[in-house]
Amino acid sequence: MENVNAHGAAPLVLPLSSKVSRKERAAVLLALGGTSTIAGRALDVDPSTVRRWRQTPGFRATVTDLRLRLIGTDPVNAVAALTAPEKGGER
Repeated sequence: MENVNAHGAAPLVLPLSSKVSRKERAAVLLALGGTSTIAGRALDVDPSTVRRWRQTPGFRATVTDLRLRLIGTDPVNAVAALTAPEKGGER
């Protein structure tokens, strides 16, 4: 597990296996909404390295694929489901 401290916030513990490459772990962090700076700090890589990885088509495709797997293949309905009021709790 790795600790991340972004902008003085409380440390964030990330369960990222060291058996996965730093580049692959960076893709996961970015797919989850992290920034290059946060990913770089979490993985002990210079953030400029993560920004350089983001410029490559293969890496961008990996991040996009991970994001789609996280939210499903229909992002519009995924957002609608998140913003819809809960059923059964309204009176």
